Amino acid sequence: MMHHTHYLDRSAPSFLADRLTEHAERHTQFRQIVIVGIGTNRSPGDSLGPAINSLLAQTYAGNRHVRLFGTLEKPVHALNLKKTLTYLNKKHAQAYTIALDACLGQYFKIGTIQLVHGPLLPGTSMGKELPGVGHIHLKGIINNYGPINAKVLDKTSLTFVQDMAVIMAQALKQSIDKLLPALLSEQPSVAGGPYEDRLADARARITR
Repeated sequence: MMHHTHYLDRSAPSFLADRLTEHAERHTQFRQIVIVGIGTNRSPGDSLGPAINSLLAQTYAGNRHVRLFGTLEKPVHALNLKKTLTYLNKKHAQAYTIALDACLGQYFKIGTIQLVHGPLLPGTSMGKELPGVGHIHLKGIINNYGPINAKVLDKTSLTFVQDMAVIMAQALKQSIDKLLPALLSEQPSVAGGPYEDRLADARARITR
């Protein structure tokens, strides 16, 4: 299933957030939210995913319930994607995973944001075969699909990409903030963690 809206639509963040939240709430087994921004900081058009995660990092950096992979500082791209997914499968197997990427499309669809159920297949427009990523994914159509797609990405307006990134980050933040209470209600199970420390202190006070 796919939902779509234009980034200039004022209702775009809330519309995307509601659809994303509805999908995430069907996955009751998840214990974390992992967001993977696919792209690079070396090409304006291909920087959308990392730009979104860099914006989200301003709010969620250090949050153990929301993990961000692929930022402008540390991008996830074709060269390290398989390694990143191997790490996620080992360390974050119980995470609800959202993938982010830029894509090319028809001219009249430029500026459209697509929320698609199922994994993202990155690099398709570039003829690359890379592993699928995510339970769901967000794509922004940043330019026209053409015969030389690498040059199209390089000639895409960085300001335009940043404007789309802001809207998509707003949608993700609205959805995350709706989902976080359920995650926060999960008590940590790692021995010696903050919860266990507080529990031990409480028991000590009771037995004094």
